[in-house]
Amino acid sequence: MNKKILAFGAHPDDVEFGCVGTLLVLKEKGYDITIIDLTRGEAAKFGASERLKEAENASKILNISRKIFDFGDKKVSLSEENKSQVKKIIKEFDPLFAFAPYFVDKHSDHVNTGKLVSLFIPTVHYFISDVENSNMGVDISKFYLKKIEAMNAHKTQLRPGNKDWLEKRCIDGGEKLGVQYGELFFTENKIALPSVFRKIK
Repeated sequence: MNKKILAFGAHPDDVEFGCVGTLLVLKEKGYDITIIDLTRGEAAKFGASERLKEAENASKILNISRKIFDFGDKKVSLSEENKSQVKKIIKEFDPLFAFAPYFVDKHSDHVNTGKLVSLFIPTVHYFISDVENSNMGVDISKFYLKKIEAMNAHKTQLRPGNKDWLEKRCIDGGEKLGVQYGELFFTENKIALPSVFRKIK
């Protein structure tokens, strides 16, 4: 049985923000997880060097492997070259399915990452900005603190109020699932997801 799963982000903290609790749940179930960041986040104030160190620290906290590419921060597009690269990545890993950002978002890199990935593989979309149109969720209560620890590793990206906002999001997600903390998702693919996913209205 194929137990490989890829989690795509546009920037090195996207996956931690949107779906890393679920990745930890799946990892505990025996799934082989790899995080794929399409950019180094070099457009941020402290540049790529600091962000790569933070991503490495986060990966150590999570004990999840990670590969970081250089599509260009704020330059992720739907170009044929980018389509070819994403298709190659997916073919190389041959995952069961992939996570990627939701295709409606304030940042075009997030939008285009979601669109690129979903061209080539069944995709579970996680939310970075506003949560909308969610139809699936996962109980991450057991791994909530580890998710926060991994987010804290990206210290240059945290702004006042971010932690409170993230906690509220996870609490709201949990309420929809009847648990303490949850992560919500949207998928339009008819794929057989692991049993940790629950349908929500």
